[in-house]
Amino acid sequence: MKISEAASAAGLDVSSVRFYERKGLINPERGEDSNYRDYTPDDIERLKKIVLFRKIDMPVEDIRKMLDNEQDIGELLGLQMQRLEEVRLKIEGSIQLCKKMLEDGYEESYTDKYISYVAEAESRGQRFPDILPVLDEISLNSGFESLVGYPIFFNLMKNMFCRRLLVVGIVIIMVIFPLIQLGLNIFRLINGQGNLMMAMIWIIYSIMLISAFVNILHKTKIFS
Repeated sequence: MKISEAASAAGLDVSSVRFYERKGLINPERGEDSNYRDYTPDDIERLKKIVLFRKIDMPVEDIRKMLDNEQDIGELLGLQMQRLEEVRLKIEGSIQLCKKMLEDGYEESYTDKYISYVAEAESRGQRFPDILPVLDEISLNSGFESLVGYPIFFNLMKNMFCRRLLVVGIVIIMVIFPLIQLGLNIFRLINGQGNLMMAMIWIIYSIMLISAFVNILHKTKIFS
């Protein structure tokens, strides 16, 4: 069975199937007469299990452990239940904050007031979302370590703090820096000091880099 047929049978798109292959969740054999992967009924069943466990937002690595019988499914489900409870508590905190802002008729001058409200609520045990889970999701699922083959880089990527630093660096290089340069070039051009060709180059460069960054986000499943 070809990859497009396998994806359709499992209710996935082709890019998702390739993503799970890169992560080692499935490993279809190649046909004897071609370089194309040949997906078996067992592969399809494995893909369906992946779909099921992703529906409860189980991390890809935990799904791999479950499929390869490296860890008991009951234990993994228990861990995922704990994670979901954490998320539920954070969502409840966000809902209460949103309600308060609506009831008060939010104005920009109230920002410090709500920051104080959040700090007080957190001191009582209430939880709110932060940016770190997003950084972790990007860093864990985008396969940065495959970009550089050196062992020292691979070992550094096992450290979550290093992964987070890398994600921040990538955001700066691929999004913030080109936008700043684009803005400066347009500003110079408006004031008669810039170069039209340079501005066009930065427009194209910015589109390319930001598109590549958005593609990374899609691969991490943040926007899917």
